Amino acid sequence: MTVSMPGRVMAENQPSRVPSDYIKLHFVVILWGFTAILGRLINLESPVIVTYRVASAGLMLAILIVILKIPQKVDIRTRIKLTANGLLLGLHWTLFFLAVEIANVSVCMIGMATSTLWTAFLEPMLIRERRFHAYNVAIGIVMIGAIAIIAGGDFMYMQGLMVAVASAGVATTFSIFNSRFSKQQHHYIIALHQMAGATLFCTAAIAIIALQRGNSPNLIPTPADAGWLFLLASFCTVYAYAQYIELLKRLSVFTIHLAYNLEPVYGIILAALFFSEHQQLGPMFYLGSAIILLAVVVHPFISRHRQQMTSGLEQKS
Repeated sequence: MTVSMPGRVMAENQPSRVPSDYIKLHFVVILWGFTAILGRLINLESPVIVTYRVASAGLMLAILIVILKIPQKVDIRTRIKLTANGLLLGLHWTLFFLAVEIANVSVCMIGMATSTLWTAFLEPMLIRERRFHAYNVAIGIVMIGAIAIIAGGDFMYMQGLMVAVASAGVATTFSIFNSRFSKQQHHYIIALHQMAGATLFCTAAIAIIALQRGNSPNLIPTPADAGWLFLLASFCTVYAYAQYIELLKRLSVFTIHLAYNLEPVYGIILAALFFSEHQQLGPMFYLGSAIILLAVVVHPFISRHRQQMTSGLEQKS
């Protein structure tokens, strides 16, 4: 999905959990990690890739809404808000695929791993109920230091890394706003409007590129591109999103968030398998990447422990 979730930890929704749920969860995360691989395989510019992705996903969602007879009672104001948030989604995915284009998959994945850092700072700024926490700031400083280590080495992809970091920031902002809609509307309805907003953004981006260049970017996919685009829209977008929502009924946000944090790991492994990118990157990249990934994996455990301590103190008082 390549979109981050707000870092709030919740208790298990239901006690019934089966091993197949965990397998399905990690399969979904692998699909999200595979998104960058598909972006590398498709020979189109990032706004064009995203346009095909969101337009196709929107069409599939519209068909599903009709088949499943999902109520579509959404007032105009909510439709505008959902579509506007979709503009952020379009910007996020455009930056994401641009990072893959000008750098590589591994660099893009490390940039996206900073979504934890963005969440730590943006949630308290955008949601009054959230507060800044010292450990979030500490993890943010660690991540900034890790990026400095990567940049200080023999690193050729600094521009791509910064684009990926910006993409993570936009994705986090989108998720924070999206959390306010999730309790009010069916997830397919939310996704449909946001795909429409993303399509509008990418169409405008293509028009701006055409005006700047004097000619439009290539809009015609090859047969191979069309096949990769179908996988991107159907499995990595519609299917993965639907499964993620379905798993939320049985697994905690903590469990899902922890698995989601492994997306950069899966993405880097896939990049090594498909493109041998491990041969292009030096030891400083892997040192900085290891620090970032360790911080990302440790963060949910610290959050959960802190919440348990806070709950315990409240109960005693």
